[in-house]
Amino acid sequence: MGVLMFSCGHKNRIYINTDKVSSLAIVFLSLALVACGSVPHPDLNVKTPSAWRNSAVSTSTSASNEAWWTALKDPVLNDAVELALKNNLNVAQSYERLNSERALEKATLASHKPKFGLYLGPNSSVAFGNYRSSSAYLLGFDFNWEIPYTSKKEGERNMAQANVDVAAASTIAAKTSLIAEVVRVYGELRAADQKVQSLKKIVAYNQGIYEMFERSVDVGAASQQDVMEARSRLIEADSALSEMNAIRESSIQRLDVLCGLEAPLSAWLNFSAPSWQIERAQLPPFAVPVDVIMQRPDVQTAVAGIMHAAGAVGVSDAELYPKIGLEGAVLYSGTIVRNGSTAKDGIINFIAPSLRFPIWDWGMLREQKNASEAELRRSILSYRDIVLQAIAETEITIANFNAMDERIVRTAKEALDLEEAAKRNKVGLNKGYLSPLEAFRGQAKLQERKLVHADEQSAWLAAFAAANKAQTNMTIEKARMAQKPAAVK
Repeated sequence: MGVLMFSCGHKNRIYINTDKVSSLAIVFLSLALVACGSVPHPDLNVKTPSAWRNSAVSTSTSASNEAWWTALKDPVLNDAVELALKNNLNVAQSYERLNSERALEKATLASHKPKFGLYLGPNSSVAFGNYRSSSAYLLGFDFNWEIPYTSKKEGERNMAQANVDVAAASTIAAKTSLIAEVVRVYGELRAADQKVQSLKKIVAYNQGIYEMFERSVDVGAASQQDVMEARSRLIEADSALSEMNAIRESSIQRLDVLCGLEAPLSAWLNFSAPSWQIERAQLPPFAVPVDVIMQRPDVQTAVAGIMHAAGAVGVSDAELYPKIGLEGAVLYSGTIVRNGSTAKDGIINFIAPSLRFPIWDWGMLREQKNASEAELRRSILSYRDIVLQAIAETEITIANFNAMDERIVRTAKEALDLEEAAKRNKVGLNKGYLSPLEAFRGQAKLQERKLVHADEQSAWLAAFAAANKAQTNMTIEKARMAQKPAAVK
C-alpha cells in the first residue's frame, strides 16, 4: 500500500491513498518542483605582502622537528614546560572541548542516516477512506529517513567540522600561549634570582663602606655628611633587595599556577649556576613567509568561522524548501481494523514517502536566511582583518626579537668584561694599590650593571617566546600534539 503523507504541525496529518501512484514518481516530482539550496564557498584570498621587510629568507625555527624552547639548552626550563603541558587546567579544558566537538561531529553524521527504533505502546487513530477508527496496542520496529537532496545535511556537516576545527585551533593556541608564558615567567624568575644575588652583594659592599665612614669619623678622616650619605645608600640597597625578593616570590607563584603545582620545584628555589647566561645556541634571525602565517591558530579559527557561517546559510536555505522523507514500520498489532471488519492479532508493515513543506510563516524562515547571509559576510570581513593583524603582529614581534638579539650579543660581551673588572678589583685590593673604599665602590658599580644585564636577558627571552608564538603553524603543531593531559584530581 502506498501512502503520501502531508505533515502539518506535529500532530495532524493528512493521508492520501496512492495505490495507483508510484511513490518513486512522487519523490521525483517533488524534486522537480523545487530548487535545491546550496552551501556557499567564499573566496578567502587576502592581499598580503609577498615577502617580509626584515629578511627575504625564512629561518623560522617553528618548522624544526625540535621544540623551539629546547634550543635554549636549559633543563630546568624544559622540565617546567613539560609540567605545564601535563598539568595546566586551561590546556586540559581545551582538550575536553575538542573531544566534545569530535563527538558532536560524529553525532551529526549519524543523524543523517536512517533511524531505527523499537516501539511498544498503544495506537489510537482515525482511519481514512472506508476505514473505521481503531484502538490497539502495537509492538515492533519503525524507521524514518529525511532524503538529503537539499543543502541542509551538507551545511550541518560543515558546521560540525568547523566546530572541530575551532576546538583544535583553540587547543593549539592554549598550548602555544601557555608555553610562551612559561618561558617568559621563567625568564623573569631567573632575572629576579640573579638580581637578588647581585643586590645582596651591593648591600654587603654598601655596608662595608658605611662602616668605614663610621670609623673614619671617629678619627676625623670623614665628615658626618659622608656617613649619612653612605647610610642612605645602604638603606636604598636594602629596600631594593626586599622588593626584588617579593618579585622573585611572585614569579615562583605564577610558575606554580602555570604548571599546576601546589609547591614550587626545588630547582626554582635554588639555581645552581652562579650567574645566569642564556644559551642562545646560535639562533638565526626570524623571518616567516606569509603562507606560514596563514596556519596560525587565530587565522585558522577565522577560516573555521567562515565555514560554520556558510554551513548555516545552507541550512537556513534548505528550510525554505520541502522536506522529503521515507518512513516505514513492521509492527505487531493487538487488533487490526480493515474495511469495517475486525481481525484480532496481526502484522502491520508499510513503507511510504513523506512530504512536508512550509506555506506561510510570516517571513520567519526568509529572515533567518537573511541573518545567516549577513553573518557570513561579517565572518569574511573578520577573517580578512585577522589575517592582516596576524601579519602585522608577526612582523612586529620578529623585528623586536631581532633587535633584542643584537643587543644580547653586546650584553654577553659586556658581562665577560665585568667579570674581568671584578677580578682586577680584587687583585688591586690584595696588592694594596686600591683602597678598600675604592674596591667596594667599584664592585658595587659592577653589580649594578649586572642588574641591567639580567633585565636584558629576561627581555630577550620574552621576545624569543613572542616571536615563536606569533609564527605558530597549525599543520606542524597538529603533528606534535601530545596525548591527553593527566586527569585533574
